[in-house]
This record gives sequence, C-alpha cells and structure tokens, in this order.
Amino acid sequence: MIDRWLNVRSLLSEEKLAQIYKYVDIDTYKKVHPATVVEHAQSTERWINIPSPLLESYKMIGRLTPLQRAYRLEKALSTNNKIFLKREDALSNGSFKINSALPQAYYGKLEGKSKVITETGAGQTGVAAALAACLYDLECDVYMVRNSFKLKKLRRLMMEMYGAKVIASPSEFTKSGKSFLSKGEVNGSIALATSEVMEEILSSNDCFNIAGSLLDFVLTYNTIIGLEVIKQLDSQHIEPDIVIGCVGAGSSFGGFSLPLIDHYKDRIERVICTESSSIPTLSKGKYCYDYADGEGEGDRYLMYSLGYSFTPPPMHASGLRYHAASPIISHFVNQGTIEVQAYEETSALASAIELAREEGLIISPESSYTIHAIKKICEQCNNKNIVAIVTGNGQLDLESYSEHL
Repeated sequence: MIDRWLNVRSLLSEEKLAQIYKYVDIDTYKKVHPATVVEHAQSTERWINIPSPLLESYKMIGRLTPLQRAYRLEKALSTNNKIFLKREDALSNGSFKINSALPQAYYGKLEGKSKVITETGAGQTGVAAALAACLYDLECDVYMVRNSFKLKKLRRLMMEMYGAKVIASPSEFTKSGKSFLSKGEVNGSIALATSEVMEEILSSNDCFNIAGSLLDFVLTYNTIIGLEVIKQLDSQHIEPDIVIGCVGAGSSFGGFSLPLIDHYKDRIERVICTESSSIPTLSKGKYCYDYADGEGEGDRYLMYSLGYSFTPPPMHASGLRYHAASPIISHFVNQGTIEVQAYEETSALASAIELAREEGLIISPESSYTIHAIKKICEQCNNKNIVAIVTGNGQLDLESYSEHL
C-alpha cells in the first residue's frame, strides 16, 4: 500500500509558489485548519509520510481502488485504444473525497479539536467529511449548496446517517448567508457556502474546516490516487499515453494526474482535464489573483477564475459548480502541460449512460464528462493507453440521468 503522499508543491519552484501565494496570509490558515495541515500547506518537501493510523483508515474505506480495463467500452467504441479507469467510486463513501477528509480529521483530532464545519456542492465532500468526523469521534456541520440540498436528498441522508447536521446554503444561520438570501440568491454555490463556513469557524476555537478542493494540501492528500495508478500500471508493464479527468476545482484531477506527470515525465503525450461548458473556468476564465469565497474576502490566489461573484447555473454535476480552479492545476494549464476540453451536460450524461450499459458502472455526473472525453479521443487516436479517473459513484444521482433515458 502507498505509505506516503507526493507533495504537489514540490513540483513548482520556490519563485513560482511565491508568485501564486503572494496575497495569502498563512495566519488565516492557522485559524481554519489543524496545525499539521498548515505545515503541509507550506511544505516543499517532496514526500510526506502517511501515519500508521491513517493507513488503517484508508484500508477500512477501501483503498487500494481498482484500475479497471474497460474492454466492453473499447468494443462498443470500435477502438484499438486501451481504456483504463481508476475507480474511486469503489470507496465506501462513494467518492475520492474521503482521501483528503481522513487526514484532515485525523490531524484535527490529534490537536484536540471537537467539531468539523465544511461546505459541499454535490454532497460528496460533505459525505466524506461526515464519515471522517464519525471515524474520529468529531461533531460535523455541513453547509450544502441549496440547489444540491434539494436535488441530492439521498446524499444528504448519507451525511445524516454518519451523524452530521446538514444546512442548506445560503442559510439564516450566518450574516453572510442572510446577506445572500436578501439579494435573492436561491441556488447557492460552493463559494457562498465557503463564506458561511469561514464565518462560523472564525467565531469559534474548537472547530476546523475539512477542505474538499482547491488548496494544495487537498491535492497532496489525493496523490494517493495517482501513486496507486503508477504501481498498478508498472505491475502490468504499461505506460500511459493519454491521461483524462474532470475538474471542478481540481482536487481529484490533481491527485490523479500530477503523480503521473511527475513520474512519466515527457512519455505522456496528452494530459486532458474536462469541464462543463456552462462553467468554463479553465477554458474561458482569466488567469489572475482572485478570492476563493463568494464575498471577495480572505486570501487571493493566482488561478484561473470566472470571478468570485460568478453565479453558477443549476446543473446535475454540482461538483463542477465553482468559479475557480486549483492554483497548482491552473499553473500547469497556463504553461501548457495540461489541456482543457469543455462539454455540454446533455452529451456528457449520455456518455455515462453508455458506460453503464457496457461496463455496468453508474458513475457520478461529474465523471460523465471524462467518459465523453474518452469517446472523443478514441475518434482521434489509435493504439494509445488511455488512463482516466472515475471520481465517484452515481447511484445517488439517478434522477440526474432520468431525463436522458
């Protein structure tokens, strides 16, 4: 089993990191995250060891996850490309989010914190935070984007089964929530939920945030995905030619792709991230300093962004409803290492239905964009090893697919 994380910050120069985080106040991190997590947020060491208790927790929730050859999909597409799917949907909570939630909860518990407060879009971060909090005997409040609160009722139930309190955001419980509601905001977004969470945490000493995306340490904790893929490919004497995954803020894609980019160097021909054409952060956003929250407060990062005040439209792939992308992923997109493809949701969901009928996998709406990209690549290329990530299970998102059946 993988016993250390690859620190994604080690892949950039000190000068570039200083540029990206020019307007970041580390004291803010210290108020919001456990001390060890803050250390990891600043570290440039190449490797970070995974503590033994965490390794046991990873085994408990289903690591190592399968790297599955999609033979039937290959046949259906009439392609001689080989398609490999890294199946994070096989984890007990149904998505990759638990990879980063567990260490954050573990370090918070060691520090003596008693409560987790986090934000969630489609609900997968919330479920992961709720499970991680449950395993380490912590209370948990989840501010869930209001649109998803209404649409993703079963995922909300999962959080409650793990003992979490789930709150629709914007809410009446915070000043920022009341402000958004007074302006007529009814759908909510991750950025708005983040504002409410930060307000709550900064008013208490025993609470901390489990971040689900964007930040470097979240990508670092998720590198267990890519590092597993390397071992699985090497055991079969296979090298990837094309790497594909979806991007909301970039935590799954970063954890999956960055170890591959680092390990295989120039041997990979293309690294492709997919996004929604309704929220084209990386394809049409500006590479600039912007805020992570929805109020224009706190730290600013150098990243691709549609603007912190951007209001995302309602969509089934709620995990993609974020105005910005990870500073690390943004860096690699900006320098041309990672290319971006944006698709409209109807086509993506149709591709996911095809996957279900060929491979028996019902995947998250977010990952449907990845499958659609695979289909497009297979029209263009031959005899390539395509390695892609399925970020989550879609069995609680069946209503999202109903109109396409």
